[in-house]
This record gives sequence, structure tokens and C-alpha cells, in this order.
Amino acid sequence: MRSSSPVSPISPAPSSAAPPLTPGTARTPRSARPPLVAAAALTAMAALAPIATFVLLPDGRTSVAGWLMLVVAALDVVVALALVPVLEPAGRRLARVTAALRIGYGLVLGYAAAGLVVAGDAERFDQIWDLALGVFGLSLVGVGVLLWRLAGAPRWLAALVVVAGAGYVVDAVVSQVGPAGAFEVSTISFVGEVALIVWLVLNGLRARRALA
Repeated sequence: MRSSSPVSPISPAPSSAAPPLTPGTARTPRSARPPLVAAAALTAMAALAPIATFVLLPDGRTSVAGWLMLVVAALDVVVALALVPVLEPAGRRLARVTAALRIGYGLVLGYAAAGLVVAGDAERFDQIWDLALGVFGLSLVGVGVLLWRLAGAPRWLAALVVVAGAGYVVDAVVSQVGPAGAFEVSTISFVGEVALIVWLVLNGLRARRALA
């Protein structure tokens, strides 16, 4: 005997597709985020570090300068982590070693900056920072080598970054064994860091457009 109740139609299976984004909710693709994050952090560091070292420290405001350098140290760690996915295609092991060197530099800089906040000893801060910049320079050399290997990265950029890193290494050595007030190579070799920021921004925007 058939039931008089109507047969319920089979409901369609729920769609697994993500709902469309409403206007104003567009997200930056994940592959575009690391270079843009690194570029933003590098830009902030380029603004904060000179204020701390060339304005606040000479004016005797050591505590404020120390706090700013603590922020710079934290941003160094952010840059180190953000560059790993950008550079890993050119060599995972070297990318991680390079990141570890920069993180180590950031930790030493943070230690020096904390001492500046607590004790206000600008001379000791300079001594520690000068030595730590050698480690920072080695990390930049690693970045340059990876850029040289990385598909799509210009060779001239890789060369400039290597020169910038070598400049910091030379300055660190001279600060320990050379005469006081010796010329600092990094005052002219920093151009590679500026070029790196520009390339990271362009790389991130290209990835964003490609995945939009």
C-alpha cells in the first residue's frame, strides 16, 4: 500500500565552494604577503633607526632611543621570517641559515637596546651594535646569494645586496681592530638595501595581481 504523503525531493549537496567576497573584503593572496610584510618592516626600520641613532642619542635621550631600537630589533625578526618563503625556492637550507643569522642579530640588538633603556650607556650600545652588524652583514650576503639563484630576481640586485652585506662585515671588523672614526663602508653600500625594498614591493604586487 502506497503512502499518501508526498515524496520529498532530493536536496542538492551543499557546495564546497567558498562564498564570494563582498566588496571591501578582498584579501591579499598568501604568496604576496611575505614580500610586502618584509618591505613594510624594512621601511619602518629605515625610518626609526636613524631617528634613534642620529637624533635621540646625540641629544642624550637614551631611554627613548633604546625603546625605538627595541622596535627595530623586533622588526628585524619579522623581516627574517618574512624573507624565508620568498627566498626558499633558491635554496631552503641557505634561506633558513640566513634567517637564523638575522634573528640572532635582532636578539643581540635587542639586548643592546635594553641596556640602553636601563643604563643609558650609549658607548656600550655602540660597541655591541657595531659587532652585531657583522652578523647582520653575513645575513645580507646570504640574501644576495639566494637572489642570484632565484628565478626572476635581477642579478644586479643580488650583487648590490652582497656588496651591502660585505660593507657591514668590513665595518664590524674595522670597529674592533681599526682606528677610531674610520670610514664606514656601509654609508655608501646601503643602496642595496633600498633596492631590495623596492624589489620586494614590486614582487609582492605582481604576486597579488597574478592571484587576484
